Amino acid sequence: MLIITEDENEAVQRVLSIAKQFNLSVLDRKITESCISQLTEIIEQLPISTKQSLINYRADNSNDYLSEALLFAETSGTTGAPLQIPRTRLDLANGVRNYTEAYKTVVRPGEDRVAFIHPSILSPLRDITVRSLHDLGVGVMTLFPIPGLCGYDRIHRVLCQNQVTTLLTSPSTVYQLIFNFFKLGLKFPLSIKKILVTGEYFSQSIAANIKRLIDRDCSIIPVIYGANEIGMMMFGDESFTYRGVTRDFIFECLPLENPDQYTSSVPDGVRLGELLVTGLNPTIMPIVRYATRDVFNFIPDLDGAWRFEHLGRKDDYPINLRQRNAIDDVLYSLADPIFHHQLIYDRRSSVATVQILSGGAVTPKEQAELADRISAILERSTKVNIETQSYDGDFVDSECVSKINRFNLAA
Repeated sequence: MLIITEDENEAVQRVLSIAKQFNLSVLDRKITESCISQLTEIIEQLPISTKQSLINYRADNSNDYLSEALLFAETSGTTGAPLQIPRTRLDLANGVRNYTEAYKTVVRPGEDRVAFIHPSILSPLRDITVRSLHDLGVGVMTLFPIPGLCGYDRIHRVLCQNQVTTLLTSPSTVYQLIFNFFKLGLKFPLSIKKILVTGEYFSQSIAANIKRLIDRDCSIIPVIYGANEIGMMMFGDESFTYRGVTRDFIFECLPLENPDQYTSSVPDGVRLGELLVTGLNPTIMPIVRYATRDVFNFIPDLDGAWRFEHLGRKDDYPINLRQRNAIDDVLYSLADPIFHHQLIYDRRSSVATVQILSGGAVTPKEQAELADRISAILERSTKVNIETQSYDGDFVDSECVSKINRFNLAA
C-alpha cells in the first residue's frame, strides 16, 4: 500500500481527530512500528468515500454548513447531480495559500495579466483564484461567453485591448475559444504566451494539437489538479506531472485490476493506481479516502518526493482508458489539427463512428488509414466509420459548454 504525505506522525493525529469528529470507527492503539505503518493501519480501517456519500452527508447536515460557510458554491453537475460545496473561513484561507503557491510558479506581477474563463459559475475556483492572484500582485479579469451579451468577438477584443498574457481555463473552453475565433475570422491573440488549464484530463498530445491550431508556440501547463468538493490537491508544470500538497492531504495509490486496460506499460519503479485522497485540515465535510476515479502513475522523484502523472478517468464508458488515450493520440496527429472529435460506439452492431471537427481537410486516404488504426486500437471486430462533414457534437457556434465528451455510447 502506497501512502504519501508530508509528516506521517502529524497525519496520524489528524486522521484520528477526523475519525472522531465524523464518528468513523478506528482502532486507536499504540504500536511500536514506524509512523507510516501506524498511518497505513489506520487508513485501511476507514471506508472509501464517493461523491454520492458526500451528497448524502450534505443532505443530512445542511444546518451545520449553512451556519459556518462564508462562500456558498456547488459543483458543475457534469458528472451527476451538483454537490453543494460551501467553504468556511479556514477552507478559504488554506485554499488561497495553496493556490498562491501554485500560481507564483507560472505568473509574475507586473508582467502577466490573466483572463480567467471558466464555465463553472458556482465553483469556488473563481473566487479563490482572483484573491490568490491579487495577493501575488497579478492582474486578473473574469470572462464567460454569454450569447447576446458577451460574445466571442467581445471576448477577443477584451483580450487584445488588455494585452492579456495568460489564459486560465479548462481544456474544453480553450478549444471553444479557438473554434469560435476561427469561425469569426479572428486570430488567437498574440499577447497570450501562456495557457493554464484545469478541470479536465489534459495530455501532451492535446497541448501539441492546440499549438498547431494557434499556429505558434505557447507555454501550456496543467496548472491545478483538484476537485471542487475537495479543493486544490496538486499543481503541475510543463513536464505534465504534478506535485501534491502533502502538507494538507494523504495521497493513496489504490491498485487496479487489469492494469493493461489503463496503460500499455508501467515504467520500473512507478506505481499505477486510482488516487484516493484524505484531507487533513479541519472541515465541515468528511474527505476521507475520497475516490477521485482518476488514474495516475505515481512516480518517485530524485528528491525523495513523488510526482503524479494523470492518465485520465477510470471509467470504461464506452471503451477503456488505454484505448481512449491511444485514439486521442492518433486523432491529434492528423496532418491538420482538429477542434474536436467524438467517437460514438454502438455495442449492438459493433460499429464505431468517429466524427471530426476540423478547420482543414481530412483526405480520403487519411480517413481510410485512420479507420484501420482505430480499429486496431479497439482490438475487436469493430467497423469504424470516419465522418468529417456531419459533426453533431457539443461544439455549437457562439455557445460554450463546461465539458465536452469525446467518447459516447450510441442511443
